Amino acid sequence: MYHEIEGQLSIDPIIFDDDKLIARGHIYPYNEIESLEITSAPIFSPYGILTLRTGGKDIPIPFARSRKSKLDLALREFEKLRESGGPDPENSPGQNRTYYAPPAGPDPYEELKKLKELLDLDIITKEEFETKKKKLLDL
Repeated sequence: MYHEIEGQLSIDPIIFDDDKLIARGHIYPYNEIESLEITSAPIFSPYGILTLRTGGKDIPIPFARSRKSKLDLALREFEKLRESGGPDPENSPGQNRTYYAPPAGPDPYEELKKLKELLDLDIITKEEFETKKKKLLDL
């Protein structure tokens, strides 16, 4: 099993690997996870919360709400894996997988939307908007 729920803006990706969950810069072996559940995904919020319980502690893991269906699929497979007693070594290709999480930087298009709102509200000038737009889009 391998699922990567992509991050968005300041939200890190969540990776379900063969025998571990990788989130927020930490590795959680499946055999130490007591429960995993989506505890908050408000309809108008851009993010939700996946709560991981391990060692008697609840750890909130934010996720991009737009990735909820992908996360639901990963959680279903995680539960099936737990019910079956663990990963099947025959179908676990990721033993030597290398992970790369891109640096969490601002999405230039989201930043551009915010700038446009500021321009529309007359908080910044057209010249300031154009200057920042060129910088964001590397023009």
